[in-house]
Amino acid sequence: MKRTLWCCLAFVLYAGSAFAADKIVIISPHRKSIQDEFIPKFKEYYKATYKTDVDVDWLDQGGTSDDVRFLHSKFEKTPATSGVDVFWGGGTSVYMDMSRDKLLASYQLPATLAKQVPETVGGVTLYDKTHTWYAAAMSSFGIFYNKKIVQMDGLPTPQSWSDLGLPKFKNELTLADPRRSGSANTMNMIILQSLGWDKGWELLTRISANTRQFTQSSSDPIKAVVSGDAAAAMAIDFYATPKVASLGTANLGFALPKEQTVLDPDPIAIIKGAPHRQVAERFVQYVLSPDAQKLLILPKGQKDGPRLESLGRMAVNSAAYDQTEGRRMNPFNPFKQKNVMKLDVAKTARMERVFNDMVGAVLVDTHADLMKAWAAVIKRGAKPADVQELGRPPVTEAEMLKLADKWDNDILRNKTINNWVRFAKTKYAKLATK
Repeated sequence: MKRTLWCCLAFVLYAGSAFAADKIVIISPHRKSIQDEFIPKFKEYYKATYKTDVDVDWLDQGGTSDDVRFLHSKFEKTPATSGVDVFWGGGTSVYMDMSRDKLLASYQLPATLAKQVPETVGGVTLYDKTHTWYAAAMSSFGIFYNKKIVQMDGLPTPQSWSDLGLPKFKNELTLADPRRSGSANTMNMIILQSLGWDKGWELLTRISANTRQFTQSSSDPIKAVVSGDAAAAMAIDFYATPKVASLGTANLGFALPKEQTVLDPDPIAIIKGAPHRQVAERFVQYVLSPDAQKLLILPKGQKDGPRLESLGRMAVNSAAYDQTEGRRMNPFNPFKQKNVMKLDVAKTARMERVFNDMVGAVLVDTHADLMKAWAAVIKRGAKPADVQELGRPPVTEAEMLKLADKWDNDILRNKTINNWVRFAKTKYAKLATK
């Protein structure tokens, strides 16, 4: 009897080992709809292709910055591995930083897939030359607006970033705090680089003065526009486009500013010391495959499209566009687009932390003072000299870049931020009482 029980137990243990599911650990700032669409499909694909199940452990620490901090803390404890296989989502600058810090593993795509995902599109790089990261999707940035509120409040239909800085849009906007939102930071950089440092900062100041509040999430301004609490917001396409599709073009609109449209890669990477390296490679291959990429560009309900919610993103696999002509939610095809603005990603990555701290000090944390100053400037007729003074930056671009190289010095950082707050409050107080 004992021998029989032992044999049964041994068989169970052997069978459990032989047929145990493969596993992958993914860390991602992606919203839940991405997870809900991609992961079930990946599991189906994995079972059909590799004849075994796969367990997916999805980690979400909050936003991109929170995920990066989590990985750094893991590597500090165990330098060989973080225990995580794949980082998915977030801006290119984050991946450039992680690649520089040697936190990512190199991986080359199979030849067929590599042909479908070119090195560049519209002058935008889709993967790193060291093959440590690949774009898994692309985003564009524009203005999401409520047509009913725009009409009701007698506002012009916003078509350019400059429109959002007009006095008419005072108290009509909602923005996300760029210290908490990677997409908000990118949109600020688009304005800054397209207009130049001084003109760009002046416009950012007026746009900030027009906003009712700064939110902690990129999705909150979208909710404000949909509910009618705000007439317009700066928005990434994958938040805005599905809302326009579901609620109708009679109610909502999304405009890409002409000659200021940027294609921003949203990468995926295998992390150094990935404990499930083979599964990680298979996951990257799947995410970049035509079938998976169709989930990004097809509306809910279309064959091969998402099952629960339209994702409203741009694919990076050219074959996905060839196979979905006439069926996509947005006919825009980046592989046929020529006139796009190229963002200086290296400069963006270099100054991101210090620039966001400056925005925080001068535009967000002193927002009440800014709004009072802007109201006074508008009351006096928005004279060019007042507008220029309102938008005068505390440092030049050259000074900003020098600070970026020293920003790990906490004493310098805190002292500079305090100086910026004092600079902003003094300037706004003078304009408010002039």
